[in-house]
Amino acid sequence: MNRLKFSYFQLTFGQEEAYLQPHRTYERLKRCGYDAIEICPPKGRYGLGVKMEPYLRQHLQLKADFGLAVSSVNECWGEVWDPYSPTYKTLTEQKTADLAVSETRSTIDFAAELGASFVTVAVAIHGPITAANVNECTAIAVDALRRMSDYARQKNLRLVFEATNHLEMGKFVNTVANHRRVIELTGCDNIGIQIDWFHVNIEELNPYEAVMDAQPLLWHMHFRDSNSLTPGYGTTDFKAVIRAAKKTGYEGYCCIESSPMVPDADTAARDGIEYLRLLERIVDYQLSPDFPNGFALPTSVKSAQ
Repeated sequence: MNRLKFSYFQLTFGQEEAYLQPHRTYERLKRCGYDAIEICPPKGRYGLGVKMEPYLRQHLQLKADFGLAVSSVNECWGEVWDPYSPTYKTLTEQKTADLAVSETRSTIDFAAELGASFVTVAVAIHGPITAANVNECTAIAVDALRRMSDYARQKNLRLVFEATNHLEMGKFVNTVANHRRVIELTGCDNIGIQIDWFHVNIEELNPYEAVMDAQPLLWHMHFRDSNSLTPGYGTTDFKAVIRAAKKTGYEGYCCIESSPMVPDADTAARDGIEYLRLLERIVDYQLSPDFPNGFALPTSVKSAQ
């Protein structure tokens, strides 16, 4: 079976480390055995005044120095989730969707230069989605995703589309089923699904089914436990998640998040990957022909006569 690949979302280590001391993140992830890093570019209220070009050059050098890949570049629309901000980006209102497309294009440029695997875009809404406006909001979102997709294709990049939960972003695309429906409506083959297990814990009925329902569009996953902490610190059944991922031949990254970092960043990063690697070893054995009776039966037998 394919070995899982692990990444970490650097913004969860805090803005100061992410933008002023990113070498600390690379050193920590290399020490803990990660394969990649997920990056959020410096924009809007993020970035602490750091400019895109020097930040890009810095990460290119850090990638080379530490031998880490970039699993995804996360487009957080450049603002705190403030729906009353004049520059708030969403997918469901034309003016704000246009802003989201513009922001995503600049992130796609950034990701292409870094050699990232994906750009992550998220569901965000402005006003409530209701039965009266869901068709209009969906049409705006589909159009915005198509424009993002067209630009990403020019850069040979793919997008992964992440849903949030209804407590954060309202009731719109909160489930894998609606992920797939929106992506299918775009008709784009370079948009896939990013599952975030913190949101899934609130919205989905079963983690195993969520992985299965996302096929064949599941390209990236955020591993954040039910309480938003590092995997293993909550109640999410990550063994079921990994079993489903292995059964479906998942080849994407398992990108760990933790917010807040409890008890501290080094411990959270170490415990997250060690816990998931332990579960991966268990799952590999569970799915092997030697489990549970200790030996594999032959595939054919000779006659007893």
